[in-house]
Amino acid sequence: MALHIALDPVLYVGRGYTQPDGWAQQAPFELVFSVFMLGDGRARVFGAHGTLDKPTLLNLAAELRRLGVHTVLMQRHGVEREIDIATPETA
Repeated sequence: MALHIALDPVLYVGRGYTQPDGWAQQAPFELVFSVFMLGDGRARVFGAHGTLDKPTLLNLAAELRRLGVHTVLMQRHGVEREIDIATPETA
């Protein structure tokens, strides 16, 4: 008997552009990273290459909130951090 398969979107690749329509314009990206959805509103951001400054992190937090994420785990400067992004001003 064949099993029925259910796939979950748990791994995302994010890219950062200097212009809002960078993806549509196929512009070069300034940042690339991966997001692994851990479940229960938690996600791990890893493998970032490029600049992930505070304004960019706030933009990422907004996108993750749209996916139901309230807590982000990430390693920055060699330190594991758990960031509550439930409110728009935090990241």
